[in-house]
Amino acid sequence: MAQVLRVLLDHLDIVVWAVDAQGTFTFHDGKALDQVGHQRGQFLGQNVFEVLAGSNAGLRKALAGAPAHEITEAHGIVWENWHMPTHDGQGRVTGVVTLSSDVTEAMRTKAELTTKLALIERQQDVIRNLETPIIQVWDRVLTVPMVGVVDSRRAARVTEDLLAAVSRTQARFAILDLTGVDVVDTATAGHLLKILGAVRLLGAEGLITGIRPVVAQTILSLGLDLSRVRTLATLRDGLAVAIRSLGERA
Repeated sequence: MAQVLRVLLDHLDIVVWAVDAQGTFTFHDGKALDQVGHQRGQFLGQNVFEVLAGSNAGLRKALAGAPAHEITEAHGIVWENWHMPTHDGQGRVTGVVTLSSDVTEAMRTKAELTTKLALIERQQDVIRNLETPIIQVWDRVLTVPMVGVVDSRRAARVTEDLLAAVSRTQARFAILDLTGVDVVDTATAGHLLKILGAVRLLGAEGLITGIRPVVAQTILSLGLDLSRVRTLATLRDGLAVAIRSLGERA
């Protein structure tokens, strides 16, 4: 058994150490010590709480009789520790045996990955905002220039952002400009109608502008009903209608 332990201590990046009930080191060995410039057995006879700075909550828990697992940093190294209490015949804690593994590189990689994922999420937010910006072009008038394909994911994003903008600005008109949309199918039209319906629930009117001739022909051939939606040829026309209506209500 001692030979097996020696093989593990000499070949794995670990430290196995033990303390008595008062926290005094009684065992201290492992390959990971060599990598951090410590000698094996260097801390024998010393108190663990004087050697290892920090709260050592897991070790204290183990000395109280409960196994514990924790991540700590000592001597510039990040350690993953498993603390296991030992007991005498009467069940009293006689000390703690701990297996510590050097996870510095793994934690560094995890931190780098977290940073990269956060960067990707920020970039995706920027792309989404550029993909479908919501612009307040006049007091209480919003425009949403739609470009490309309007799928369910994008429609949900536009709906969420547009409703928030309508509520925040107390807009009376929201104009969906389709000048940049080349293809409209049944699903796309359904998404657009849902967006306008949601806007209507907040007391604003939705307008559609910029429908291209080829898109208009597609809408007719599909038998899509846009009769309940006010459509105008250009964004300029839509703005004129919205501004004129606001003036009449003033």
